[in-house]
Amino acid sequence: MKELDTQLKSLHHKIQLLLKQNQLLHKQNTALQTEKELLQGSLNEKTELLQSLHRQIDILKLSSKALDESEKKQLEKRINIYLADIEKCLTLLNS
Repeated sequence: MKELDTQLKSLHHKIQLLLKQNQLLHKQNTALQTEKELLQGSLNEKTELLQSLHRQIDILKLSSKALDESEKKQLEKRINIYLADIEKCLTLLNS
């Protein structure tokens, strides 16, 4: 009987430890989720800024009209990407 009580107390103690660990992991997970969301927002802002700067570079290159053949091809590719993005947006708006 004493052995059973000892085993039950040990089991109860282990369960309590597992519950504490679970709570700690839940708090850590929540903190990591929040940090991930903040980092994702920052990444999105940086991506938008980078795209904006690329557009400005393209505009400056077009206005200077001093493009060599490889720059013209790169610019054409970017314009095609922008057009594809615009078409995707229009498709989403129409659906």
